[in-house]
Amino acid sequence: PETRTGGLEMATIELLTAVPDKARALLQQALDRERRLLVDAAKRTQDRIDELAAGTGVDLYVVRRGAYPHPDEQDMDLLELEGELELLRNIEDELRTLETLEICS
Repeated sequence: PETRTGGLEMATIELLTAVPDKARALLQQALDRERRLLVDAAKRTQDRIDELAAGTGVDLYVVRRGAYPHPDEQDMDLLELEGELELLRNIEDELRTLETLEICS
């Protein structure tokens, strides 16, 4: 079944278990742990982005739009910066997805 919550269309996923209380607690702990790991990964990635941006002197807004040229002397640093920006986008997307999960009784 699907419902609407906060403007989002939500689908229900069913799990079968012989120990629902334990399973519910384990799932909640796993979600909480994953959220902490993703938040930490996002912080480390942002720190690396800031370090690379400072080292190259580039405008992150321009790099995010893909409009920054790659001079030969900065090519590898800029490629790494672009990779870190993509990684951060993916981590943030996973966090947004995680935030929509709700364990129902």
